[in-house]
Order: sequence, then C-alpha cells, then structure tokens
Amino acid sequence: MTAATAMSSAIARGAARGTPRKMDKRTTRSATVRRHRSAVRLEATSEAATAETYAPAAAAGESFDWFSAWYPLRPVSFLDANEPNELRVLGKKLVAYLDPTCKEWRVLEDSCPHRRAPLSLGYVQKDGTLACRYHGWAFDGKDGSCVSIPMSVDEAAEKTACASPRSCATSYPSRVEDGILWVWPTAGADGLLASAGAPCATSLAREGTLPGEWGMVELPVGYAPALENQFDPSHAEWLHARYDAEGQLDERANAGFVAMTEFSVREGTMQKDGFVVEHGGYNKSNVGVSASRVFTAPCSSRSEYLDAKGKKYLSAAILYAPTEPGRTLMFTKFQAHQASAVQGAGARKVSPADRINSLVTAPATSLFDFYVDNFTSDPKLVRVGLSHGTPPGSSAYNLGDQDILAMHGVEVEMELQNKPWKQSYYLPTPADAGVSAFRNWMDKHAGGKVAWAPGVVDDASKVKSEAEQLDRYHRHTKHCVACKTALSELGVLEERCVAASKYLLAGGLFLAVTGAAFDQEAPAIIATCLAGASLVGAEKVRDMQHEFLSSVPRRGVPKPKLW
Repeated sequence: MTAATAMSSAIARGAARGTPRKMDKRTTRSATVRRHRSAVRLEATSEAATAETYAPAAAAGESFDWFSAWYPLRPVSFLDANEPNELRVLGKKLVAYLDPTCKEWRVLEDSCPHRRAPLSLGYVQKDGTLACRYHGWAFDGKDGSCVSIPMSVDEAAEKTACASPRSCATSYPSRVEDGILWVWPTAGADGLLASAGAPCATSLAREGTLPGEWGMVELPVGYAPALENQFDPSHAEWLHARYDAEGQLDERANAGFVAMTEFSVREGTMQKDGFVVEHGGYNKSNVGVSASRVFTAPCSSRSEYLDAKGKKYLSAAILYAPTEPGRTLMFTKFQAHQASAVQGAGARKVSPADRINSLVTAPATSLFDFYVDNFTSDPKLVRVGLSHGTPPGSSAYNLGDQDILAMHGVEVEMELQNKPWKQSYYLPTPADAGVSAFRNWMDKHAGGKVAWAPGVVDDASKVKSEAEQLDRYHRHTKHCVACKTALSELGVLEERCVAASKYLLAGGLFLAVTGAAFDQEAPAIIATCLAGASLVGAEKVRDMQHEFLSSVPRRGVPKPKLW
C-alpha cells in the first residue's frame, strides 16, 4: 500500500469511528433539549440559507468557464510511461504519453485525423512521436503536427499532406504539478495563452503540498453528487457506522453523533472561482474541532481541521475531475497531525482462532513473498498493486461502496423527479449548509451543471446496476499501472499453481504404483499433498484476483457486505 492509500484508508476509518449509537429514551430526550435550545439559531440559519438560495444569477463576467481551468488527469505514478494512456475529462477523449526524448508528458485528442481511430491504441516511437496503429501516421505531441504518413506515394506528397492543418492531431496544454498530470481542455493558441498564467488548484493551497502519494478512484456517479458528498461530513456518522450482528448500531465501535450547530459560508468568499465553508465537529471524538473547506473551482476541496487549542488536527486534499456524464475521477491525500485523527472504527479484536490461522498461513505467506521477490517482472510495483487491491488496502473499498450506493441513489432519484434541487432537497439543519453552498455556487456561477464537450449528451442514462456500481476494475485497477501489473502477475501465478498440481498429482499416482512394488508409499503421499496444496493456492490466488475486480462476493449470494 502506498502512503496515500494507507492514509486514505486510515482517515476513512477514522471518519467511520464517529457514528451514531443506538438511541435510547435518554438520548432522545437530550436530543430534544438540544433542538429546543438551538431553535432560534436554526431559524436564523434557515432564513440566511433561503436568502442565499434565491440570490440573483451571476452578472456578466462572474460566470465560471468550465473550459478555462486546469483539470487533474492522473497521478504520474498511475500512468504507464511506456505506453499511451487513455484518459477523459469533460467528455473529451484524450491520450497522454511520455515523450522519451525530453521526458515530458504530452496530451492529445484520442482521435487520429486520418480515419478517427483511437491514438491510445498506438505506440510511442523513439523520436518522441505518437504513431497511430491503424495506418502508422505519426504525430508530434507538442503541437499535434503530423510528421509521417507511411502510405504517401512520394516524399513531396507526404510533405504536402503533413503541412495541411487537416492532418494535425489536436494537442492540449499540459503540465505536471504536485505529482499529477494536469490538462487545460481548450486547444490551440487560445488554450496556450489562457493556461500560461493560470495556476493549478494545488498551487492555490496556502498550506502547501501534503506529504505522501495520491490515491485515486473513478466514482461511477456524476460530478454534482460527488461534490455534495464531500461537503456533507455529517453523513459519516450514519452511512459509515458500525453495526452489530442484529443490525443495530454498535455502541462500542461508534463514537456517537453530535448535532452540528456551526456550518456556514465564510463571508465574502462565494465567487466564481470557488468559496470557503467553515464548520465544527460532528461526533464525540471531534466535537471540539473547527474546520475549513476551501473549494477551488472546479476540482479542488482542501480541508483543514484544528483542535480546541488551535493546533492542526487533520489535513485533506481531494480533487475531482468530471470525466463523462455519470463518472467522476477523485484524487485523495490525507495527513493526520494527531494520533486520534487516524484511529480506526471498531477494530476487530484478535481471537485465538485468528492466532492459530496466522500460524497456519505464515509458511504460505512467506512462500508467496519469496515468489513475488524472485519470479515477478517488477517486485516493487507488484507489491504496490497488492497493497491497493488486497487486504488491508481493499478495506477502503468498503467505505467507498457505501458512499457510491448512496450517491448513485441520489443521482437517479434526482433524474426521475426532474426538479431543481431546491424543490427536491429539504435542507433545514446547519449540517446541510455545505451542500447548499456547493449547489448555490453551481447555480450562481457555473450554469447549474457541468458544461460537457460538444457532442457529449448528458442524458438520463446514469442508472447503473449494483454490479456496475461495485466494479473495482473500472473504478481503480484499470487506471493504476501497479494494480494492472499485480493482477497480471497473479494470473501467471494461478496458471503455475494449476499446472504444478497436475504434474504433482500425476507424479503421485506414478509413485503410488511404482512404490507399491517396493513398499514405499511416502513419496506418493507427499506428492499428493503438494498437489492439494497447489490447488488450494490457486483458489487463494483467484480470491486475490477478485479483490481487484469487484466488491460483489465471489461465492455465495452476490450481495456485498458493506458493514
């Protein structure tokens, strides 16, 4: 597991810790008292929210331009430096590759001007050009100019065709900053001019870069529900709560919710380029904290938590890139400044059975580690991938699954109702202020929705099956070169385990027949046992492979265990 992934998982577990307990009559009475004491304050908050909600539309010059901003494409560590990488943003199909002559990343439209074949199917040449695999046309990634047309009848004809603007691939301004490849989604001279002086979202963070590597996942939900979830921290106390065997909230595992009384937009910050919201704690473990969430349009949410003494408690950087209707790419970094910020929720107590199982599996684990270190193509990369896709890294998927199922339900219901959010949502509490702030920004400055590339239709086609929502391969694995490498190597190991079991079983049968004549049964028994162990190993490897593919269980009822 990378540092980013480990931290993301830890923080997510920390958020899950502060969840509601099973309420008894005493809890209900105390909640009633709190509501009564804050009635006046809530009423004032509601009035302020209403005034904000129905603010007039943005004046000329105050509108956010979706195509005049930097968007994160991938952490560089997730990109394949030897092959073209298929990418998307705002519905645009892009391809990125590393120019071997200058070690700079190039971004082009994923379409060859010849016959519109995907350039992502092509290959990077030694001279730094990207060649289309369909007919071999080659392009300079810096400006998209065509430099080679193999099927030209002669040099003059090729030179003429290459000089035509129609032979050029579309190139986009790009840069690497804070370990991420960014793209400016407007091509040509206008894009180069506008992007030159515009900082990326990470450059705008006054607190600076957070340590560690970026984590990344593509959410199978749209941009709006993804951002709403980010500005709704109180959902963690319910959605990510731990439940007991009877389906009741586990009092020992959950910190217990605290009604939020402070959550508002910082005065004067609601602008076309973003806004700042401030709020307090939302569970008994962080009740004394104060937090600020800085939204830098369209992709960055930077959070800083301070404890009751004003000392840093937790920092988080989350980036969002709308890839296509119904899908949003999310990048995460977390830094815990205090130990309490990363405490897990309801850590499972190690039982005697767990200890015995550990002793039994220890030899197999050591053998697997030996195999990874000595028989895989890139042991270091494979281990990074295994840390993402197999436990404990896969535990972060469980929290993500909870979020996705809830966000997808919201998105589909909003489409079915076909009403403005002000009519569909009822947001009476201070805890709802973050969602209201984001939606108000969208309405006032960003046209109320994402502006997709020409030809991209944002229709009501976002309904996804449960299997699609819980698909890990498209959420993460296919975007991560480490996970793809680990998955490929696991496939090779599975084949070798199956082959070994066949040979060992055949050898065991041979030894059993020949050994009977010499009264030697031990070799046959040993070979048969090893064959059985190889089959068990192959099955275990299949389970590991499944962790990279889906949250839907491999066996039994196809219903994921989310709690």
